[in-house]
Amino acid sequence: MKERTWRRVSLIAFALSLLFFFAVIGLPFFKAPQIESFWGPSVPYKGGNETLSGYYIPPVDAQKKITITILYFSKASLDITVFATGEGSIAPQGPPLLQERPSGTSFSTEVESTQSQAYGVYIVSYNRTEFLLTVASVWSPFYGLRTFFAPAVAFVFAAGVATYYFTLAARREEVFEKALTEARAGSAAAVRLRCSGTGERLKYPQNM
Repeated sequence: MKERTWRRVSLIAFALSLLFFFAVIGLPFFKAPQIESFWGPSVPYKGGNETLSGYYIPPVDAQKKITITILYFSKASLDITVFATGEGSIAPQGPPLLQERPSGTSFSTEVESTQSQAYGVYIVSYNRTEFLLTVASVWSPFYGLRTFFAPAVAFVFAAGVATYYFTLAARREEVFEKALTEARAGSAAAVRLRCSGTGERLKYPQNM
């Protein structure tokens, strides 16, 4: 494959890398109302009748409402805790926003985010009960793209280096081909001149 072809390929790759990079940076700032539902418990009951399930809520802006709804569980069989956490984690950071043991078989409440960050929900379930957890708030459906920041930077760098290299290589190839074409043209002209001179020498004896 010629260097000019590789140059076109590298330019396309560089353009795609820039598009990916700006998508990784920009799309997580787009936020809209979101709803996620989970059947629980997420950790099966094993030897006993009690288990702890953890659920992750993507980063929510400060002072936004987070609606927690739980259905289809046995009466007084759940302990619910809502807390701030780190991005990609469900380890509590700071005091809980909510601690509740519902008395009925359904539960719904709203908590307000204290700052812009991710949140988590712990549900301790007893008596082998099951439940349906629904979380609603405003967050970015593209929040997961943030984890691709380092690969996006590496992609842009690699594509940029490849584009630079193949651009220089293509220019060298063009210069070489131009020189080769000129050399061939010069050789052809020299051959024509020699042939012309030979023809003239052959003509003179015939005219004598």
